[in-house]
Amino acid sequence: NLKAGGGGRVSQHLSAFLPSWGLLHATPRLLMASDSITLRQNYIHGPTANIAALLFLLKQPVFISADRPRDCSDILKSGISVDGVYSVFPIHEPSGFMVYCDMSTEGGGWTVMQRREDGSVNFFRDWAAYRDGFGTTTGEHWLGLQRIYSLTRSGGFELRIDMADFDNATAFAHYSDFSVGRDSVNPEEDGYPLLVDGYSGTAGDSLLKHSGMRFTTKDRDQDQSENNCAAYYQGAWWYRNCHTSNLNGQYLRGGHASYADGVEWSSWTGWQYSLQFTEMKIRPRKLES
Repeated sequence: NLKAGGGGRVSQHLSAFLPSWGLLHATPRLLMASDSITLRQNYIHGPTANIAALLFLLKQPVFISADRPRDCSDILKSGISVDGVYSVFPIHEPSGFMVYCDMSTEGGGWTVMQRREDGSVNFFRDWAAYRDGFGTTTGEHWLGLQRIYSLTRSGGFELRIDMADFDNATAFAHYSDFSVGRDSVNPEEDGYPLLVDGYSGTAGDSLLKHSGMRFTTKDRDQDQSENNCAAYYQGAWWYRNCHTSNLNGQYLRGGHASYADGVEWSSWTGWQYSLQFTEMKIRPRKLES
């Protein structure tokens, strides 16, 4: 399942106070007041406590939220504007989960749901993996269909996809309306259907064709093709018959002889070019500064 990049609950919280430890890449964390108090008490009375470290700890800022952040836009509104890993608590996910927040692009507040950058993570996975999420939050990962659903189930979200090829050319696609499983009572049974609309950007539109489709993996065929599109094109996506984009395809590093089975965005680089970098991210449509 999705990993945050190191440490258990206490060590994750310590990263907010002791950046020299390198945990979570020294990412600032949004903490509850009770978490920080418990942490400090544990650290004071723990066997490894020492005066110098304790004084450093007590001087560090504590980010406290009266209402737990639902997504990265809430964290940005609280005054935190540093890219990194944070905990979010969507309304229907009270236990919360960790996400990467892009606080820099186009005003910030983006919750990252997918990233490809170096081919280090296998994306040709089964239904359970795509439902629950996989990879490392600070690197290549898929957030998980259930988590994406919990964030967007009521609608009102926008999607941005940033891309780069192996010549370092960049492009983006923006959709003003995005959701997965909107208003669904049983999203998994319904196949986590995609709803997307309102394209703008520089990469061209390669996603609107997939709107309304269920998600397909190599072991769960829910597309409209005679074949399993995920198995045929070595990916997992909201395939129709079959695709105009395949961002969870094989990491084939640029031009390739095979057809449409790489990390493809056909309107920008065609059917036989696998992108170097993609990042899919979402935020509420009316983000207040």
